[in-house]
Amino acid sequence: MKIDDYINNETDKSKFIIIAVILSFVCIIILSIIGAILNFFGMTLLGQFLSSITLLILFILVGKIFFNINYSELFKEIKLSKYDSMDNLFVTIFFSSVSGFIVVLIYQIDFMINPNRTKLIRYLIKSLNYDNYSMNSILDILMHIITLDIFIHIIIVAIAVVVEEIFFRYNFYKIFVEKKKDVKIFIILSSIIFGIYHCSSISRFFASLVLSISISIIYVMTKNIVYAFVSHFLWDLFTFVSPGFIGYFNNINMSIDVFVCGFIEIIMICLLILLSIYSYYKRGYILSLKTRNKIYSIINDRNIY
Repeated sequence: MKIDDYINNETDKSKFIIIAVILSFVCIIILSIIGAILNFFGMTLLGQFLSSITLLILFILVGKIFFNINYSELFKEIKLSKYDSMDNLFVTIFFSSVSGFIVVLIYQIDFMINPNRTKLIRYLIKSLNYDNYSMNSILDILMHIITLDIFIHIIIVAIAVVVEEIFFRYNFYKIFVEKKKDVKIFIILSSIIFGIYHCSSISRFFASLVLSISISIIYVMTKNIVYAFVSHFLWDLFTFVSPGFIGYFNNINMSIDVFVCGFIEIIMICLLILLSIYSYYKRGYILSLKTRNKIYSIINDRNIY
């Protein structure tokens, strides 16, 4: 029996706990397979590429076998992404920045509870001997970051982001919102499993949980997977780029996680400001009335599907 058949045949809310457990085990099994591939090929570009493609195949198979998902509608969403793009981008950056602020607090609280000098920026700089790097300007940093290997790595990251968003957002939305009209369960369940999938520590779980909640809200509001891709990819991209700027902050007593997330949050706020200015210049307003009503509905816990 497929999971969606089970959902349609049952009315007890406790079934969602069972589904969450099942899907958590599925994610663990898939991660074990990906881990075996990376262990065999190493963290080379080939190993990362093969692991990303394997992840894509496995997640699509899970969607088809357990969820009976029709992926043809996914391409329709992508085509429709050009409509209301300004408002949808604003919503994407806004909720990404809100979640970013919360994530910074999570990592800061974690560091205050469990202080570890190996997590400090100055420790990383000392251990990597940053003084040997001749990165004395933004141009030096960009030349260090922009290489063919880095470009290929970013493409691999993008593939992984697309795969994860198709599974955690598109698949779950089809089951819990379109079939069961339950936005809360979609947001909560997809985010918990997303957190488990990315869990390497307690703080990482809660950080991933918060980020997933924001991406799920973005998907509910825009009803378009492209903007979930954008939010997730920006986080992964800036996480990847941020170490190139860490040498400028060697005198700051801050953990690496707080620095990376704080770096991303600053960029998100800058993007939000620039987008607001551009939108007001082009349209005479920042957000349309329809989008403002959607945000109001989310804040006041009203259904918007």
